[in-house]
Amino acid sequence: MKRTHLIATVMATLTISHSVQALDANEEFTPTKDGYQYLVYAVTWQPGFCKLRPATAGCDKPPQKFLTHGIWPYNDSLGEKTNRHPVSCNTAPSCKSTTNCAISQDTLDAVAADPEIAPLITVAPQGMLKDVWSKHGTCAGKTEEDYFADFAKLRKVVSYNEPMFNAWVGRSVMFDQLKAAFPGNTAFRCFTLDGKQYLHEVFYMIKPDGTPYEGNPNLQIGPACASPETFIPGEI
Repeated sequence: MKRTHLIATVMATLTISHSVQALDANEEFTPTKDGYQYLVYAVTWQPGFCKLRPATAGCDKPPQKFLTHGIWPYNDSLGEKTNRHPVSCNTAPSCKSTTNCAISQDTLDAVAADPEIAPLITVAPQGMLKDVWSKHGTCAGKTEEDYFADFAKLRKVVSYNEPMFNAWVGRSVMFDQLKAAFPGNTAFRCFTLDGKQYLHEVFYMIKPDGTPYEGNPNLQIGPACASPETFIPGEI
C-alpha cells in the first residue's frame, strides 16, 4: 500500500512539474545568459479578461480600459518559434541567488498601493505582481523597485487611436480594422468563447527607453486573433 502511494505521489509530482513547464507550440525559453533583445509592455483589455474569468477580483465592475499586465524581456522570433523569452532568470540585482529571488509581501503591498502604479493595474494585484516578477522581472536586470516603477514610467508607450477604438467598445469590429487603430510595434492576443472572438491583450514591443522596437514583426504571445470580427466588451 505504501509503495503504491509513493508511486502515485511521484507520478503526480512529475505531472505537475511537466504542466508548469509546458510550452505553447510556438514558444521557446531562451537561455538566461543570452539576455534579451527588447521588452514587451503587456496590457490587458480588462472587460475582455473579465468576460473570460468573471470570478476574478474586480470583475464585478471592471474598468473599460487597458490595464498593465507586466513588462517582459523578449527575444526575436526564430523559425516557427514566435514567442521567445528568458524565464525566471533570478539574475536581478536584488536576487539573493540564481535560485532565490523571492519578493516580500511588504514589497508587493507597497507596489499595489503606489499612487502612480495603482491606477494602471487591477485590484488586489499582489498575486499577479508576484508571478510577473518571478517569471519576467528577474530577467530584466533591475531591482524590484526600478522594475515596477517602469510600469508607470513606460506606460506612455500604450498609444492607440482612442476615438476609433472607443467607438467599438461594446460591439464587434473586423480584426484588420482593429489593428489599424494601433501602432505597428504591437501584437495581439484573443480568446474564443461561445463561438465569438474577444480581444484579450495588446503587446507593445519597445526598447528599454520606451521607443518602438520593430525588429520582430512575427511576435505571437498566446492565441492569435483570427481575421473575422472581434468583440470588444464594455460593461460586463
